Formats: sequence, structure tokens, C-alpha cells
Amino acid sequence: MNETGEIALLPENYSDKVFAILLGIADGATHARDDIDPGATELLPLYMADGLLEALEWANDGVGSDEAACMWLASLRGYAQLTGSFPTGAPEPLKRWIDTEFAKVEIHDGIMPGDPQNIAGLNSADMGQRVRPTGPNADSTGVLPRAAIAALLARVPVDTTVTVARSAAFLTHDTQAANTAIAAAKIIRSAMERSEESASEWEGMLEGLEGPSSDALRQVVSIIRDSVHLSPTDAYEAYFDNKGPAETEEESDIEAEEAPAEDENSSRDPETDAYAVALLAAVYGSDAVGDRPASALDDIISELHDRWMALLV
Repeated sequence: MNETGEIALLPENYSDKVFAILLGIADGATHARDDIDPGATELLPLYMADGLLEALEWANDGVGSDEAACMWLASLRGYAQLTGSFPTGAPEPLKRWIDTEFAKVEIHDGIMPGDPQNIAGLNSADMGQRVRPTGPNADSTGVLPRAAIAALLARVPVDTTVTVARSAAFLTHDTQAANTAIAAAKIIRSAMERSEESASEWEGMLEGLEGPSSDALRQVVSIIRDSVHLSPTDAYEAYFDNKGPAETEEESDIEAEEAPAEDENSSRDPETDAYAVALLAAVYGSDAVGDRPASALDDIISELHDRWMALLV
């Protein structure tokens, strides 16, 4: 990867890593929630991926398109799946294959919630943009999983990855979160291209970032960077065995005795964990998620991967 915009060659296992990253987003969120039903955390990034796919389809037919607008329209379809309707005054795009497939997904207790800012930011008649954010001053971890999607575009300059990641973030958040999303996408891209060798570069990509989303990204990078020498399974377990800063604060013996037992997953953030497993998948490929349980969205992910690869190779 070259910061001047040079287009990198595809790694030989590009297809495997794309599939693994899509699976990883769903797996990380599912693991964090400890629930078999799908959630907004993975649904919205998959819809955004379909938005990028639609832009690629237009380009393949020789028709120019706006990637940000395609992601927005796809996100509105995802919003409708989550809320039952489109935002008041917003466009109501026609259904695509992913809507048909999602209707077949077996859901037991309902779609699990994700970062509420994603819904709040999309609840607008207008597309969130850098000059007119629909989530003014908003910064939260909901931008991280979609940053992994932005990194999937193949054979494009790094500047394109940056533009797509920024546009995806501004659909719901503001500048601080968008800057984190750019770094998150570049980290995933570097891992796709150079696997564990890229880990030494990640810290430099975090320079100057501030806010909740960057704090979460730093923690993910720190844990996974220190685990890349392990086997994929051990690195996965090392991430989920690690207790974040909020869980490791010192407390008195009395507080420790009186505090009720807390579920292992009750304080985990699905958005952060979705990104983390996507990063593991970018490093190791499908070996990172080889032991994962089946997801309710597996059929959609398989179809999305196949459609993606048909246009990019």
C-alpha cells in the first residue's frame, strides 16, 4: 500500500479474506451479544457493502455512480429493515437481492440493537455529508464495522479507501469519528495486503486521533498487535479473553465482594468486537473464524461475497 495513491496488487488470498472479514463482522457482534439473533451492528455494514456492490455493478456496465450515495440508499434499506419504515422525507429505494434474502432469515426474539447513533444519523431526509452531517458532533464506535467494508475495495488507490471510509462515516457521524474510520479502514487494508507484517504500521495510523471511537480502535489495535505471533485460534481467544480498561479498574475488597457476578459479555461492545474480528480476519483469513458457530446471516454473507468477487477479479 502506498500513501501517494499507488494501487496495490491483490494478495493471493484476497477472496478468502473478503469472505472472512464479512463473517468476522457478524461473528464479533454475535460473540459480544452472546445471542443467536442477528443485529444492527452487522446488518448495516452488510447493507453498505451492497451499496458499494451496486456502485461496482454500475461501473461494470460503464455507468458512473456516486459511492457515497449508493451506500446511503443501501443504508436506508437497512434502516427500514431495522425500524419498519424509511425516514420521513427520505428516498425509498427499490429492493435488491439482499432485502429478499434477509426476509428469509429466521429471527427468534428480534433484531438486536447496535450503536443507537447509526439509527439516529440515518433518520433524516438528507444524506449525511462532511459539509452537512446528520450526526453533528457525534462520535461513537458505530463507524468501525463499516470501515472494514470500505477496506474491501480492490485495486484502488489508498486515497479511494480514505474517501469511501470518510463518506461511510459521515452518513451518521461527524468529523472526529470519520477520522477514526479512515484509520480503521487503512489498518484493515494493510492487514489484508501484508498480514501480520502490517502490525508494526498500525500505531502510526492512529496518530492525532481523539474521541470514543479512536479509544476503542486503539484498544483493539493494541491487543491484536500483541497477538499476531499466535495461531489464528489463539489470537481470537486472546482478544476475547482480554478485559478492557473499564473492566480492570482497581476496586476495594469490599466492593469486589458486594458486586454481583457480571456476565462475560454484558459489558462488551458489539461494534468494537465486530471490527476486531474483522481485523483478525484481515490478518489470518478464514482461519481466524474457522471455529465460529453458524450465523443467521451466513447465506447473505456467502451471496454477497460471491457477487463481490464476480466483479473484482
